[in-house]
Amino acid sequence: MSNFFSAFSFNGQSMGDSPEGERYTVADIPVKCAHCKHDHFVEGRAQLNTAGMTFLNLDWANRSAATLTCTACGRIEWFLADPEERA
Repeated sequence: MSNFFSAFSFNGQSMGDSPEGERYTVADIPVKCAHCKHDHFVEGRAQLNTAGMTFLNLDWANRSAATLTCTACGRIEWFLADPEERA
């Protein structure tokens, strides 16, 4: 199973290496993983594509969302608001 996770990477580290990650807040609420309750994440971005904009070749004009990937279990949390790092 570890070979499977080595194909995925977070900022140059494979998921099997368990990157340390950071703690985040969204709307002044600390983010915790809904699955395992861990509080360290790796931040990313994802494009929110729509069929109409794709049809018109305007995917670049769609909104994007912030993603936080749990460093313990790999669950991805999605947010429209940008997460803020916390100490």
